[in-house]
Amino acid sequence: MPKWFSDEEKEKIRIQLLEQGEKQFSRFGFKKTNVNEIAAAVGISKGAFYRFYESKELLFMDIIEQIEIRGRKEILTAIDLPGPSPRGRLFRLFKKAFELFAEFPILQVLSGTDFDILLRGVPVETFQDHVASDQGFFVEFSERCQKAGIPIQINANELLALIYPLVFSYLSGLGNGKQNLMGNIDMHLELIAAYCLGEITLKNQVSGGMDKSYEEGK
Repeated sequence: MPKWFSDEEKEKIRIQLLEQGEKQFSRFGFKKTNVNEIAAAVGISKGAFYRFYESKELLFMDIIEQIEIRGRKEILTAIDLPGPSPRGRLFRLFKKAFELFAEFPILQVLSGTDFDILLRGVPVETFQDHVASDQGFFVEFSERCQKAGIPIQINANELLALIYPLVFSYLSGLGNGKQNLMGNIDMHLELIAAYCLGEITLKNQVSGGMDKSYEEGK
C-alpha cells in the first residue's frame, strides 16, 4: 500500500472503490468497465488501485458480497412478519430474496459470459470464502425461522444446494434481458418451501432447478 496513505485514508478509499465500482459496473456492465475509470472516479492512480485490489474481478466480488449483506439484513428482518401459514411465510421470504436481486442494477447487467470471466479470473479461495459466507447466512436464516415458527427440516447446506441453481439461472436471465422470470421461479420456490417443511418429498432434481415431480409428505 502506498506509504502516503494513512489508515484512515485507506479505509475511505476502500469505501469509495466499492461505491464507485458498483456505479460503474451498473452503468457499463462488467466487461466494459475498466480499472482506469474506477480509479479516476475515486481520485487515485491505476497503480494505486492495484494496491487495494489485484483485479477488477476481485473488486466486483467484494461489491457483490456487500450487496448480499444488505439484502440479507432485509430478509432476516422479514422473518418475523405474520402470514397465513409457515409454507406461505417461507415462500414469501424466498421470493423477497429474488425480488431484491432484481432491484440491484449491477446484477441486471451481469451476463453468462461475465460469469465465465469471473470463474477464470477469481481465485478458487475467493469463491470458497463467498460460499462460506452464504452458508453462514443460511444457518442463521434457518435458526431464525425456527424461532419464528417456520420449522425448516433440512440443513443449511441442503437449502443452499436447492437455492443456488435458481439464483444463477435467475441472474443469468436478468443479464440477458429476460425480466419476466418470476413466474417460473415462483413455481420452484413454492416446491422448495414445501420441501423444507417436510410437506413434500422431491423425487427428481434437474440442472438449473427442480422439476415438478413430488410426493406429498406423510
